Amino acid sequence: MKNLILILFLFSIKISAQCFIVGADLSYTNTVISNGGIYRDANNTVVNPYELFAEKGANMARMRLFHTPKNNVNSCGNPISANTIDDVVLGFTNAKAQGMKLKLAIHYGDYFNDPGKQKRPQAWAGLSGAILLDSIYNYTFSTLEKLKNQNVTPDIVAIGNETTWGFIDNVSTTDGWSWPEDASKFNIAFSAVDDFNVANATTIKKAVHFTDNTTLWLAGLFSENNITNYDIIGISFYPEWSNFTNLSQLENLITTLKTTYNKDVMIFETGVPWTTSSSDSYSNIINTYGNLSYPVNPQGQKQFFSDLTTTVYNAGGKGVLYWEPNWISSSLCDLWGQGSSYENLSFFNFSDNNQALPIFDVFDFCNSLGVNESKLNRIQVFPNPAKTEVTVLEVQNGTSISILDISGRIISKTKLIENKISISELKTGVYFISFYVEDQKIVKKIIVE
Repeated sequence: MKNLILILFLFSIKISAQCFIVGADLSYTNTVISNGGIYRDANNTVVNPYELFAEKGANMARMRLFHTPKNNVNSCGNPISANTIDDVVLGFTNAKAQGMKLKLAIHYGDYFNDPGKQKRPQAWAGLSGAILLDSIYNYTFSTLEKLKNQNVTPDIVAIGNETTWGFIDNVSTTDGWSWPEDASKFNIAFSAVDDFNVANATTIKKAVHFTDNTTLWLAGLFSENNITNYDIIGISFYPEWSNFTNLSQLENLITTLKTTYNKDVMIFETGVPWTTSSSDSYSNIINTYGNLSYPVNPQGQKQFFSDLTTTVYNAGGKGVLYWEPNWISSSLCDLWGQGSSYENLSFFNFSDNNQALPIFDVFDFCNSLGVNESKLNRIQVFPNPAKTEVTVLEVQNGTSISILDISGRIISKTKLIENKISISELKTGVYFISFYVEDQKIVKKIIVE
């Protein structure tokens, strides 16, 4: 059979300011500011947080949307006003003005929905069947319409938030999955986004959102129940609540998801502490790194975020979003307390007048890659398909090579010798070879006959 040269780059070669998404959830920013919160840069100068994040390199802002949050009374006895559609418009307008892309998280509830609860909004109480599906469709479509009318059409919309055990339930505590009803709920929302894209010539990406401990199971479960009309698998990865003992497990998860389901993968939420102290009486919700070994100090927080970003990039993921780095203490009241239960995971040092912490440096990720593009463009792997060995050009002999199966599992490791890699022990099928060139991970597909 005539030799074929097949060069398949799985990562973008051209590095630019948008080479990889490194951004933040800024959902509470407007409310913190309106409740007296003040942000300062590392020089102790009062700053606009949207400007600071963009200046440091953040290229995406995430905002959550509640249906009717005023149906809930906060711990100070007042109706909740954060994360309405008007709040989202304000946040997106500020972020877009600074050049950031926009990611919307629709909770499909009046307040926070997460793994333990997926309560539908009061407006939909008791609805079922076609009426409920119509409500989901119309709400999703009209939300996007309102955002577009304000010139803040999102780039990504997540259908649900951490939907690990149900979606748009009647009960406060999620009652688990119900098929095919729950599949219909997701699919009607996806259809609303599709129809909006067609009607408005937009290209909004559709996402689902799981947690690291549930993602593999749920991706398979969704596939089995015909929930496939989406583009991105979003993952929440909080080390304190994760079973992972190292970041390589996360890298393997991302690789497996990409190769099995052909979806983009992003970290939609993450967060780690720089201290275990508090600045108010609202108890902190996270104080450790779980099974990961990082010091609980500003440098440990920065190192984790840097390592996480590098891990996701190397695995072929599309980006990382840090959850609520602006949630500093203020007079803000939520359902459970006043101030912040997250100020020890924020990007601002309350012990130092809310000055910016070193973790901001990680937003410069793309500019720090330093890839030799011309050399990468010359890398060739041939013949491909092959039977016993492949030749790799423009890569130094002695380079360590990992061979992965179609699920992303490493099945063997070797070294490049005389520009050759032996594949004689591999069965017929599709594999990937992985190696580093100038500190950038390169992955190429090979076919074994």
